[in-house]
Amino acid sequence: MPGLLAFHAHPDDEATSTGGVLARYSEAGEHVVVVTATDGCEGEVHNYDNPDEIRPRLAEVRSQEMAESVAILGISQHHFLGYRDSGMMGSDPNEHPDCFWKADFDEATSRLLRLIRRHRPEVMTIYDPFGGYGHPDHIQVHRIGMAAYFGAENTRRFPLAEGEEAWLPAKLYMSTWPRSRVQTMTLARLEAGLMTEEEAKESEGWGTPDEDITTLVDVRPWIGKKVAALRAHRTQIPEDWFMLQVPDKDAPAVLGVEAFQRVHSRVDAPFRETDLFDSLR
Repeated sequence: MPGLLAFHAHPDDEATSTGGVLARYSEAGEHVVVVTATDGCEGEVHNYDNPDEIRPRLAEVRSQEMAESVAILGISQHHFLGYRDSGMMGSDPNEHPDCFWKADFDEATSRLLRLIRRHRPEVMTIYDPFGGYGHPDHIQVHRIGMAAYFGAENTRRFPLAEGEEAWLPAKLYMSTWPRSRVQTMTLARLEAGLMTEEEAKESEGWGTPDEDITTLVDVRPWIGKKVAALRAHRTQIPEDWFMLQVPDKDAPAVLGVEAFQRVHSRVDAPFRETDLFDSLR
């Protein structure tokens, strides 16, 4: 059973940042689990002529899209953590008592660590402390993910339920985008007329400095599955979205490598890796 558990904020995030990795390791026979923190009910509605009809049942629609995405990626184990989408910082949904941002910290941590103890992954992925771009649900994925990673072996604070055993995954990673990849995508979009000079200027400094990246995983053979999984999230991802507009010549560099920063390891792994399971296999 040991394998990979990827913790994400909303339906579609699994495909955006880790779609290639999930497809790669699923195909390799690893036990791959995706946990989605929220229902995504505050997302957008694209690709439909009747968005006003879709919006009241968006959480249901996004759940269906999520099921299609994980099927494309070859994943049979998916769990919703059970929280409402928090919306953007300072918005009314961000104050909703059922949203992830307002969740009781220990309760949310407990929900996730029960899944960690159940599936006993060797490797776990979360987001960086800023959640990549400051979305409260992404920030909360980092906070709850860190707490659950270490809490899963803490039986004093989180007593074992019936049938549980304490568990600490061997390695913890934060998914991220290297700064060089952001620059490559920015240039490609600028040349294709999909971005203005002003917008390109604003993106300078985005992404994680390349020297801080520990792990680059080659997912070029799985680009097709990653793109198909993205398109499965029909309400969220319009056809003119930037990741679907990458020119073919740039796709291997932009979509074919997924990047991570290793946060913790119980094994002696090298600083630079090309495999999340490096030193475990």
